[in-house]
Amino acid sequence: MAMFDGMINIAAVNALVIYVHNIHKDQPEKKIKRKDFLLTIAHDLVTPFVTQRYKLSSLPRNIKTAIVMCGFVSDSEENTV
Repeated sequence: MAMFDGMINIAAVNALVIYVHNIHKDQPEKKIKRKDFLLTIAHDLVTPFVTQRYKLSSLPRNIKTAIVMCGFVSDSEENTV
């Protein structure tokens, strides 16, 4: 498991370096913290799965509530499902 975590860490650092390089060309004054960048990536990677899971009719109500509270589903989506 430690090897997998190391590979994910290296991939995340490489992604941050590329992102900062690309952003720095357009907006040199804009800075991003590593923690904020990693949280954004994690949220973006999980969102499609969580949104798909939210649409399951057999999903318990407390899990659906947690998904909405975490901000994965917007209010408009919540009312249509």
